[in-house]
Amino acid sequence: MYVMRTIVIVALGALMGAASWAQPVAVYTPDKADGLDIVTVSDGQWEYKVVGGRKCVMLKPDAGPTNWYMYFRLDPAVRRKIGADLWLVVDFYDAPTGVVAAHFNSEASPYAGATGFLLLSTEKWVRALVHLPQAKLAGLQNEGADFRFMYAGPLAVSRVEVHNSRPNLKIPTDKERVMENVSRIPKPEGMFYTFGNDADEVTAPLYRSLGVTSIESYVTWESCERDGEGKWDWSHWDKQVKILKDNDLKWVPFIILGPAYSTPNWFRASKDHVPCRCLEHEIDSKIESRWNPNLPRYIERFISEFAKRYGKTGVIESVLLGIQGDYGEAIYSVTGGGWTFNIPGEYHNHPGYWCADEYALASFRRYAEAKYGSADAINKAWGTSFASPATVDFPGRKEGLAAFEARLAGKLGGDSTSPLNLPDGQARRRWLDFIEWYRAEMTDWSEWWIKTTRKYFPTTPIYLCTGGDAEPHHGSNFAEQCRVAAKHDAGVRITNEASDYATNFVITRWVASAGKHYGAYFGFEPAGAEDEKGIVARIYNATASGANQLHDYNPNVVSSQSRIDAQRAHIKWLFHVPKPVVPVALWYPNVDMTLHWGGYFHKAGMLRDLVDYDYVDETMLRSGALAAHKVLVILHGTVMEKGDADLIAKWIAEGGRAIVMGVEKFESVEGTLEPETLLFADTPSGRSLGKGKIVRVRNEDELASRLSTDLRELGLNVCEPRRDGIYCTEIEPGRFLFLNTGPGAAKVKIECGPKTLEPRIEGGTISEIKAE
Repeated sequence: MYVMRTIVIVALGALMGAASWAQPVAVYTPDKADGLDIVTVSDGQWEYKVVGGRKCVMLKPDAGPTNWYMYFRLDPAVRRKIGADLWLVVDFYDAPTGVVAAHFNSEASPYAGATGFLLLSTEKWVRALVHLPQAKLAGLQNEGADFRFMYAGPLAVSRVEVHNSRPNLKIPTDKERVMENVSRIPKPEGMFYTFGNDADEVTAPLYRSLGVTSIESYVTWESCERDGEGKWDWSHWDKQVKILKDNDLKWVPFIILGPAYSTPNWFRASKDHVPCRCLEHEIDSKIESRWNPNLPRYIERFISEFAKRYGKTGVIESVLLGIQGDYGEAIYSVTGGGWTFNIPGEYHNHPGYWCADEYALASFRRYAEAKYGSADAINKAWGTSFASPATVDFPGRKEGLAAFEARLAGKLGGDSTSPLNLPDGQARRRWLDFIEWYRAEMTDWSEWWIKTTRKYFPTTPIYLCTGGDAEPHHGSNFAEQCRVAAKHDAGVRITNEASDYATNFVITRWVASAGKHYGAYFGFEPAGAEDEKGIVARIYNATASGANQLHDYNPNVVSSQSRIDAQRAHIKWLFHVPKPVVPVALWYPNVDMTLHWGGYFHKAGMLRDLVDYDYVDETMLRSGALAAHKVLVILHGTVMEKGDADLIAKWIAEGGRAIVMGVEKFESVEGTLEPETLLFADTPSGRSLGKGKIVRVRNEDELASRLSTDLRELGLNVCEPRRDGIYCTEIEPGRFLFLNTGPGAAKVKIECGPKTLEPRIEGGTISEIKAE
C-alpha cells in the first residue's frame, strides 16, 4: 500500500509539473497585458480592431511606407525568470498573403532573425509557433522592446504567449496549412514556374501556395569545393534539397563555372587558371577565358560529382547552365561588380572584347585559315597584309580597336551606284568575320557544355542561360544557341526582361522564334526588378510566345500584397502553348546590326503593337525558317548579304508577301546594290515576283493597311492592326489571347473568315476571346 501511494504521488507530481510546463510565462491580448505588452514606435504604429469576430491589434495601413513592425516588451520581472530557449505562440488573422518575419534580442544581435510564419489568405484565425533560440531578451529594440513581428501590410494579432519551453500544443506547420488548401493552389499547365533564389522552411510553403513548381539555386563550383581540391562539401545543398522535398517543390540547380565568383580561390591561384583578357586594354580579368584548355576537365569533373550526389534524388526539375560572363550567361564579360567581387576580390571588367589571350588568338587564326585557306585570300578579303595565317591578328587592339569601330560607322560616299569609299567592303568583311568567329566560339562553348551535361543527366531538361540583347561585344547569337541546344534535346533561358511588355517581347522573341524553328524549348527570366504591370506582362509574354518555363526572383512577387494579388489574378494565364499561330515574320538584320548597332528594337516594338510576329535572322533564313510564315516585314538593315537577298526573293516568288519600310535601298557587304536589284529590280516602290509581292510603304498607317490586306488575301485571321497598347496573339486557330497595357477597356476588331468580332478588352489585364 505504501508503495502504491508513492507511485500515485509521483504520478500526480509529474502531471502537475507537465501542466506547469505548458503554461506561458507571459501573455498579451488586447484586453490584458500579463507580463507582456505591445509598444508604439514610429515604424510600428498599430490600432485596436475587430477582425473576423475577434478583438485584435493591427498595424495601421496608412502610417507611412515603413510601418512594418509590431513590437512587444516583457515586464522586467518576467525577463529575470526566462531562459535562453524561448517559444512564442501567436494567434493571427490569416490574410492577406506573405511572410511574417520575427526579430528578437539574442547574444549576437538585438534584431536576430527567427523563423516566422505565413499568411495564406484563408481569412481565418490561425495559430503559429515561433522559436527564439539563444535568446537574451533585454529590451534592446526600439522603445525597450524584446521582439517584433515584421510585415509590410495589415498584420492582425489577437494573442501572443511567451513560453520557457516548447509548449505541448498541436499547431499546424506552414506546410500542413498549405496542403490543407492545396485545391486552391493554381497549377501552371505544361509550364515550369521557377522562383530564385533558394527557399527556407517558411518561404518554401509560401512559394508552393503561389503555384511555383521549382526553386533555383546558384550552385557554383566554389560553393562545393572551396577548401581545396577533392574536399567536397555538399551540406548547404543537402539542406536545400531537404527543404524542397519537404514542401513538394522541385529544384533548378544553376550550375555555374566560369565567372570569377564561381571558381574556388585555390583554383585561381593554380597554373590551370587562364583569365580572359580584353582587347581594349590587354588587361586580365578574373573570369576564366572561354579558351582555357585546362577548364573543360574541371567542368566535367564538377558536373559528374554533382550528378552523383543529386542526379537520382528525383528533386531536379531542370538543370540550368552558367557557362561564362559575369553572372553565368552564355556571353562574355559585360558589367560585373558589386557582389561578384565578394569571393575573388575586385577585377577588371567592362563591356568589350575579351579575347586577347594567346589561346583565343590561336583560335581566331585557325578560323581565318579554315575560311580562306591562305594569307593571300585573307588579305584580299580584309584589305590586310599578313605574311601568313600564323600572323593574323584581330581587327584592332587598344586605341586601334576604337578607331576600327569608328571607321565602320562612316557613311557611304559618292553616288548611290559607286563602290563604298568609307567604310569599304574589306573593312566590313573583316569586322563581320571577327564577330562571326567571336559569336561562334561562344556557341561552340555552349554546345560543349550542353553535350557534356547531357552525359550525366540523360533525361533531365537542360537549359542554357543566356542574356543581354546580342550586341556584338556580348558574343551571342541566340538563334545559333537555340540550334545547338535542340541538337541535344535541350533549351535556352533568356535573362533580360523587366516590366514593359513591348521591350520584353523584342529582346526575347529571337530566342522564342529560333526555339520554335529548331525545336529547342525555352524560358524567360527578368534581369532585375519588375512591378505589378511587369508580373502580368511577363506571364503574357511567356504564354503567348510558347515558352516552357517562366522564372522570377521571389522579391518581385512577394515583396508587396499588390504584387501577390497581380500574380494570383493572372497565374491562370500561365500555360504552355504548343503552336501559336504566327504568320508574320520580322527580318532580324544581324549583319547590318553587327556593323552599326542601334535603332532596331524601337521599330520592332512599334510593329508588335500592330501584329504578332517571329524573328527570322540570316542563319534561320538559310535553314528554311521563312517557309513557316506568309508575310515578311523589313524595317531595318541596309546591308544584306547577296545570298540572303536571293533566298528572300525565292521565298517571295513561291507566294510570300514582303513589306519594306524605312530602308530606301539595300546594299551588299561589298557596297554593291545587288540585294536591291534581287528584291525590287527597277521598281523600288514594289513589284510582283512569281506568285508573291514585295512593296515599300512610307509610314506606319500604310504598314498597318498593307498588313491587313495581305493577311486577308492570304485567308488568315486578322486582328485589326493599330497602335493602341493592346497586344494580340492567336494561341491556336480561332483562339486569341490579349494583353491590354492601358488602364481602360477598349474594343478590338477581329476578322475570322466571314465572321467579324468586336469584343471589349478590359484594361491592365489578360483576356481570352474565342471565335466560335
